[in-house]
Amino acid sequence: MSELARNLILRIQMAANSSPALRVEFGQVNELHPVTHTAKAPFDRKQDALFRRGIDAHGKLLEAVTEVPAFAELAARAGRPLKIAIVSDFTRIPYANGAVFQTRFLYRALRRCGHQVTLVGPKDPDGSVGDVPEGTIELPSLPLAAYPGVHLPIPSEAWVYDAERFDFDLIFAQTTSTLLEFALWLRKVNGTPVICVNTTHLTMAYEVLLPEALASVPAVHKAVLGALAKPYEATYARLFNDSDGLIVLSEGFRDYWLARGVTTPIHVVPRTVTPENFDRPVGEDPFLPLLAEHGIEDGPRLLCAGRHTREKAQDRLIRIFAKHVLPAEPKAILAMVGIGPDTERYKEIARDLGVADRVIFTGERPFTAMLDFYAYSDVFVHTSLSETYGNVLGEALWCGCPTVVFEDGLGASSQVTHLENGLVVSPGSRGDSLLVGDIRFGQAVLDLVHNSELRARLGRGASKRARARHTPAAIERRMADVFQSALDAGGEREAKGFVKPRGMARALTTAKSFLPWTASMLVIFASGFLRPANRKDWGSKQPTIG
Repeated sequence: MSELARNLILRIQMAANSSPALRVEFGQVNELHPVTHTAKAPFDRKQDALFRRGIDAHGKLLEAVTEVPAFAELAARAGRPLKIAIVSDFTRIPYANGAVFQTRFLYRALRRCGHQVTLVGPKDPDGSVGDVPEGTIELPSLPLAAYPGVHLPIPSEAWVYDAERFDFDLIFAQTTSTLLEFALWLRKVNGTPVICVNTTHLTMAYEVLLPEALASVPAVHKAVLGALAKPYEATYARLFNDSDGLIVLSEGFRDYWLARGVTTPIHVVPRTVTPENFDRPVGEDPFLPLLAEHGIEDGPRLLCAGRHTREKAQDRLIRIFAKHVLPAEPKAILAMVGIGPDTERYKEIARDLGVADRVIFTGERPFTAMLDFYAYSDVFVHTSLSETYGNVLGEALWCGCPTVVFEDGLGASSQVTHLENGLVVSPGSRGDSLLVGDIRFGQAVLDLVHNSELRARLGRGASKRARARHTPAAIERRMADVFQSALDAGGEREAKGFVKPRGMARALTTAKSFLPWTASMLVIFASGFLRPANRKDWGSKQPTIG
């Protein structure tokens, strides 16, 4: 490494924020003596949680490292800090959203290493001072009626067309919408390298826009998928191929896009957690005040976390709990952490099934409070089939919470291996086999509830595997490698004589990008009125990271 590079890295490290960054490694796990307990005998939940995570009562697991941060090395190679844009569907965090949290963490990690980071996304009228990161560029937007807190960016103001104002070295397009067209437009007119990120399996999540009556009709699903799937896949394969690389969160999603004609380099980069939050000492039991408030007797504790919306399939979980768990374990509790447009509908389902007294809706909880929920739960249950990763699932595994998931070929399947760090069951399909999937899931939950040794083994396996594969240092290294590959591709284009389009060529390039971007957003905006949200105020509750 040159003297210039070493000096630059030293300056970056000295200028970096002194607060804990994503740069944390782990030393040897402190082994604890096994905790012996059975399902029938009381046991110390706090001690059990510590044992599953493999740390002592003071949280002594973290060990700081002094190696050069991977993002700092990017600056050293370039000879200066980089100007990086993160193009996102959100400029603030309107609700607990894994993609938004990860975008914000990336923003902070890059800035700690001295890079100039600009968030680009739709203007959120509900945002206030402190909600939106410094230097954010807010594009004109329209609200999505089906999803409070979501705003659709559109190029309705003249300044958006001024490419010279968007002077970046690299664009990280963390968007699942046609806002991607904007990032690729900057690649075409400015030559800026673009990395795409695909985190949502939209052909699995489309039904959130369908009215309740239509969503239960198989013929409607078949018709909508027929009209949606191929055009959607062809459009996004084309967009991804116009970029310098695509990041996905699992091997299954990589294979999905390879089979659909994506030829740009595809990089599998899963998400991490923040150890400063999830490896701190366990706090007080958050279930006890909830049990007292609802007058519920304690029993086996099941935890589900995430925003309440149909594609997450929490309604299926409530039905499984009512029909296939409670009959065998009448004292079982299902805690539903989070809020969303379907919260009220889920409460109604619980009432209709006669289990409202055993299903606790906690509302939105601070991000920093989630460790205690994972630690004091007996089983984490996750029935979604639309996840390309699943942040809450990754957090539960990191915290050593025994887990039951459906085999989805995507996010859950990439994180959970049956009998190694959780239980994986076949979900079945529409019709009678769906009931079979429900029965399997309920039985898997009961197997964990009744077998303390299995819970302990799977919990330890989950925590150990998560720390081996998903430390912030490992994920930052992989992300930095992707950044460098895109920068190299941009350098090759420049070396071959890239020329910025001017005049009519520039106008045609802009029209080819902005017309489909605008048309798509207007269609989504109109479709939002097919199923407006049940609660118009849920998105105004700002979740906290720390």
